[in-house]
Amino acid sequence: MKFIFFLITTLFFVSCKSTSIDRSIKFNLTNTSDYCGGAMPNEDLIDDLNTPKPFNGVIYIHKDPERKDKGIAQKFKNGKASISGLVNGEYLLFEHPAIDIEELEKNDKTENNQPQGIMESECKFMKNFQVLEVVSIDQETKDVSINIHLSCDPCNEPMP
Repeated sequence: MKFIFFLITTLFFVSCKSTSIDRSIKFNLTNTSDYCGGAMPNEDLIDDLNTPKPFNGVIYIHKDPERKDKGIAQKFKNGKASISGLVNGEYLLFEHPAIDIEELEKNDKTENNQPQGIMESECKFMKNFQVLEVVSIDQETKDVSINIHLSCDPCNEPMP
């Protein structure tokens, strides 16, 4: 009887272990960006913005498109980072941290004297769901090399 219990318990743990990938995946991230200035830029500046460069900063990684999962905040230095514990599936990359939508909606109801244009809550909502890229991870994935495109902040007024 103890042997059967041990066998069942072992099989259970082995099956649970197979759902997660116990390895580190190397990410190589480059970025391009929009021109967010005012007057029309020269061609050299446009070419520079369209040239991929190593990403430096934090990327927020979620499996849930609504970002209700815990997610991972991963810092990239010179475009590189190693991430452990990713299970098979698709991951969405975000530039901005997740926000509490319920809290935002609650605060939105108290905002009665907002100026014309996009309200702060609408702006935060747009930034919260702005996906940079979707990455697929499977058993064979060892490294991921992608370019993300950084858009202008939707909350800032256009430059003159």
